[in-house]
Amino acid sequence: MGILNEKRCKKHFIVLCKMSDKFILTKCKQGKILALSSCLFLIPSIYAYYNRLYFFSILLLMTTLISANYWRNAVESWRRDLDLVFSKISFFIVFCNGVHHVKYIPYLITGYIGMLCMVYFYCLSCKLYKKKNMNWYKYHFLFHVIVAYVQTIVVDSIL
Repeated sequence: MGILNEKRCKKHFIVLCKMSDKFILTKCKQGKILALSSCLFLIPSIYAYYNRLYFFSILLLMTTLISANYWRNAVESWRRDLDLVFSKISFFIVFCNGVHHVKYIPYLITGYIGMLCMVYFYCLSCKLYKKKNMNWYKYHFLFHVIVAYVQTIVVDSIL
């Protein structure tokens, strides 16, 4: 697996990569947008650091770096595998702490709605990606935005 063919076009660097037995088209612009949206996870990371929640600060910083590193050149590789595994670990830790610490009613409402939206946007982006719909990344971008918001709610609730 990996890069099979590379070619340049006017606005985008297009990479054809093989996933399973299908060729998937990924535009560099989409990867850059998702790499930048991964950096939104720095907001709760810095907030956690500022409030001396160093474990969460490091966890979210690592999540940011691993995710941005994958999306800067989104091809099947160890970087993708690491992103998938680490994001699940990070999600589990933040989710468990959210269930335990989030008690403020507005945070509960927006947090649980956010969780539902996260699942919806993530699944929709995967579905559209598999159908080669070039709008898939917009939903993954929204997923990143909501993840950063929910992470911030959890960090604020731990304080």
